[in-house]
Amino acid sequence: MAGAITQSNIGGPPPGIPNLPTGGGGGDDSDRPYRGGSRQASITGIIVLMCASTMTFVSFISAMVVRRGLNSDWHRFQLPHILWWNTAVLIVSSIAIDCARRVLAHKNRRMFNWLWSCGAVLGLAFLAGQIIAWTQLEARGLYVGKGPATAFFYVLTWSHAAHVIGAILPVLYIEYHALRWELGPGRRTLVVVSAIFWHFLDVLWLGIMGLFVFWA
Repeated sequence: MAGAITQSNIGGPPPGIPNLPTGGGGGDDSDRPYRGGSRQASITGIIVLMCASTMTFVSFISAMVVRRGLNSDWHRFQLPHILWWNTAVLIVSSIAIDCARRVLAHKNRRMFNWLWSCGAVLGLAFLAGQIIAWTQLEARGLYVGKGPATAFFYVLTWSHAAHVIGAILPVLYIEYHALRWELGPGRRTLVVVSAIFWHFLDVLWLGIMGLFVFWA
């Protein structure tokens, strides 16, 4: 007979209750706990990527140092003034993105949206400023093949811009979902990873500017 008590189940554990799904819909902006392993793996991955990028730029700079000492045809040139504005824009963008990351940790979503939007717009402005700088150099006759100094400048700034384009895509992805109030744990991990890489690009650009201002 159904439900009858038998000797085999007396004193045993109660029958298991299946875990029912919670919520209705995506639940992307819930306060579910982070998966520490997944976040740590993401941070480890971005560190590996930064190391690879650093080695790429180190190889460019090493080649530049060797080429500069091979011949006397290395001629300094005046950098476009807009590069200084671009530097300031990138620094402010990095500050805005880091502040957004911090306020998100305190669950201030409205302020996060404002700060992250500011950082994203400034990142796009930096890329636009770089295009203007290259156009100004070309207007002065400083093309890639004009000399080794200009050639290495284009190589380094183009490579940096390519990294910025790769970094701005996840920033805009987060921006899209943030404005839709969809920031689940996975996307919040992406916020942290994107902020780390954005700061790396900031430091990298300062190094490139310092290299050409004080030495190359």
